[in-house]
Amino acid sequence: MRLLARRKTPQNLDFLTFDAEMNLCISSYRALGSRTQLIGKDTVEVYGIERAIHSADVPITWQVYFLPDGHLSSRVQVGSPVTLTVSQMPILSEPEEEDPKPVFEKKPLAWEEDAELYSQFLERKEELTSAHQTYLRRHPELKALLGDFMQFLLLRKPEDVITFAAEFFGPFASARERSETFRSAMAASNDCPGTR
Repeated sequence: MRLLARRKTPQNLDFLTFDAEMNLCISSYRALGSRTQLIGKDTVEVYGIERAIHSADVPITWQVYFLPDGHLSSRVQVGSPVTLTVSQMPILSEPEEEDPKPVFEKKPLAWEEDAELYSQFLERKEELTSAHQTYLRRHPELKALLGDFMQFLLLRKPEDVITFAAEFFGPFASARERSETFRSAMAASNDCPGTR
């Protein structure tokens, strides 16, 4: 309750608990807000919380007020004529100062200077180069096709190269195959680490 008072608890909180007869029931906490209280010669602001044990046998409710640092200032059981009150002002503890969050400066990633990263880069580069060369060797028609396209492109010199390429390569596939090829090309580009 001290922690709830220091943190200014929300309006309603409910928890499972046991009553005096060890029966499972609900314990609720409700904020009573702030008020002033006279302690000795000092008038101080206190914050109240009402705690209720919703027992099937005998429900019990307490109203408890706390000083800003969590010291108990008064406590009363609802329905009881007795009120417990602090008679003299305690020494208030200072609020704990939170340590400042550490700031980590971002350092530029110089992967060319990092031996491990540079080694991984070279391995991946050799891997890709080898895979590309193997693919070109298995498909010699690719060089002829690209050569024809480049020659036709340089002869026509179109303003819109993308549309020109789509019209040039369009007859090589049906509409269904074109859409599937486009999807597979996009999936391949998403899977390639260098394109992310």
